[in-house]
Amino acid sequence: MATYLGGEQIEEAQALLARHVVSCADGRCLTCDVPGPCPAHERATSAFFRSLRLPRRTPAASRPELCGARWHGVPGSWWSA
Repeated sequence: MATYLGGEQIEEAQALLARHVVSCADGRCLTCDVPGPCPAHERATSAFFRSLRLPRRTPAASRPELCGARWHGVPGSWWSA
């Protein structure tokens, strides 16, 4: 019998990834303010690795505006709404 990681553990890992995002401006965790992925981010990614699932992405979570990125929507697209 196999045991699969899922349910609450995946939800907790997803919540950790949403909070512990690495900024594209300086490469630091936006919550912990440490360089690179912090230990909490690494634990969350390992949970997804063990479960053979991918986390949901949150657009603009890495705060690309901090490194000078600008949003260029496609005219007439729902992306620009």
